[in-house]
Amino acid sequence: MAEAGHSSNKLHFQLDRISFFTDGVFAIAITLLVIEFKVPVIEHATDEALWHSLKEMSWKMLGFIISFCIVGYYWSVHHRIFGYVEKYTTRLLWLNLLFLFSVVLLPFTSGLLGEYAADSELHLPYAVYVINICLTATMNAILWFYLTNHNLDLFTHKISRERILLGFYFTLVVPIIFLISLGAVFINPTVGRLIPLLIPFVLRYGMVGLSARAAANEKNNKS
Repeated sequence: MAEAGHSSNKLHFQLDRISFFTDGVFAIAITLLVIEFKVPVIEHATDEALWHSLKEMSWKMLGFIISFCIVGYYWSVHHRIFGYVEKYTTRLLWLNLLFLFSVVLLPFTSGLLGEYAADSELHLPYAVYVINICLTATMNAILWFYLTNHNLDLFTHKISRERILLGFYFTLVVPIIFLISLGAVFINPTVGRLIPLLIPFVLRYGMVGLSARAAANEKNNKS
């Protein structure tokens, strides 16, 4: 398909449309996550009965918290990436749509996981959820590599090879930890489903060395 021949004064408006549409999709997806929760209806309610009902929702609540953080994380990544985009192509539009496709699936797969979270013998709901996470990470990586292609010149400035690889490593952290947790679920369902809680700590502290190395390499290449 031929590229759209928009005039230069329309370029930033078109880029804003991409960002606004993406933000809207993320907002809807993150809102739909909470729809799975229904206020417990208990006839002749007591504190004990209500507490029991809330405890039964604990795994569903954990799934919601993790999914909320995952959607929020990929929104923040997308926000940072598109802060450097000054041009777009038709292929970028479709790659962005495919990325959003993986995002809008998360409320369904998260709901599927939450519905059967209490049954530790069922592994398929968690496997479907992890596959969705991996799909989202894959599309994010493809989007990142496409945008950082120096031949396309879509960014405001060229990104160093070290910085490109660092972005790819950050993208890999989430699916790798979820795949590890999926394997652990078959051994110990409780421990396996808690492993994704390590993601913020790995992103915050486990990637410090790689970030410092990328910054040092960038500095050496400029000097």
